[in-house]
Amino acid sequence: MDKINYDVLIPARDEENNIKKTLESIRNQTVKPNSIIVVNDNSKDETERIAISHGAKVINFPYDHENWVISGELGILFSFGMNFFNRNNSHFIILGADHILPENYVEEIIKNMKIDDVDMASGIIENEITTSPRGSGRIFTKKAMDCIKWKYQSNWGYETYALFKIQSEGMKTLVYPIITKTQRPTGENYNMKKFYHMGFSYKALGYTSFYGIGRGLTIAKKFGMCNGLVFSLGFFLNYNSRYDKKIREHCKKNLKYSWKDIINNPKQLFEKLRIR
Repeated sequence: MDKINYDVLIPARDEENNIKKTLESIRNQTVKPNSIIVVNDNSKDETERIAISHGAKVINFPYDHENWVISGELGILFSFGMNFFNRNNSHFIILGADHILPENYVEEIIKNMKIDDVDMASGIIENEITTSPRGSGRIFTKKAMDCIKWKYQSNWGYETYALFKIQSEGMKTLVYPIITKTQRPTGENYNMKKFYHMGFSYKALGYTSFYGIGRGLTIAKKFGMCNGLVFSLGFFLNYNSRYDKKIREHCKKNLKYSWKDIINNPKQLFEKLRIR
């Protein structure tokens, strides 16, 4: 197998309680990174000091702003960090500041990516189910990074947009059965504003009204009725904002369910979506 060269990008805001274990999990990889880039997003705690002490290259975000985790502009932070990738590397990793990887994560996934001719992949977070590469833990080839122009979109749906963009250009993406862990549950920081913008972005990406209804139900089931309703409001109040046509067509083409499912197999579908 050709030599693996990769950088890791970790955006972090007030992550002193989590980032140490995340950095240690990267340092303990069987294939070591060329560089660990931590974008320090206006942290008021010991995040920067801890990152430096664990060998990371810390880049301070250049201006103050509200916490973008709940405002929909977090893609700006990722794009800023991607400017510091060494573009001569073979692979590039995006990682959350609370994410812990097993020691063979990078080696095993990249080895299989090369065998399977895959341009973006990830493992699976413990106790989660996914068929698409996770946002945190994603590994990109240089070809995939070129495809997304070395940046994320600056609004909600930036991770999904990158996935659809890469897929729509004929590149392969996969999830491999390598289990990772996070130090806080997915969605712990979500609030109603985030769910509203999430719904808005789903419409912009090209998800159908049927999918919007189903997604609202699943959110209500997992995060509460109010959040499911707010997601639906965001979805159906988006009248004009759309991503480009190719992305929207790719989205619709790959949806698992459509209105025809109600007629052809209603029992299975409503069993999946109903709120218990």
